[in-house]
Amino acid sequence: MPAKGNVSIRWQIVFAIVSPVNLWVFYRIKKLRKYILYVLIPSTLLVFALSLVGYYEMTLIDPSGGQMGSDAIIPLPPYMTPIKPHVEEFHIIPYNMISIWISIGLTVFSVYLVVKWSRQWNEQFP
Repeated sequence: MPAKGNVSIRWQIVFAIVSPVNLWVFYRIKKLRKYILYVLIPSTLLVFALSLVGYYEMTLIDPSGGQMGSDAIIPLPPYMTPIKPHVEEFHIIPYNMISIWISIGLTVFSVYLVVKWSRQWNEQFP
């Protein structure tokens, strides 16, 4: 149920950071739809886009180190293939850093929204 009076902004901030509880925080101040529109949908789309790009890059690299295509090299069985790390061929660290920064940015944005909207909610009550 939405709150019937003032809400504690400090507790709203704390609960906005905790993932499953943040939905309840915005529901209490009747801003759940806007939160879903401003934070959850962009977050979902960005995660989906990053995983698609990462998956696409991973499929372009085959285990033998050659590029996939018409001249693809058929990989040898594991016992015949020399162990060679392919770290330089696929850099996953940029994708991890991008997703971490997006996550931090959206969390800060959701805290900003909960503070702004909680203050507006509290102004309704004397």
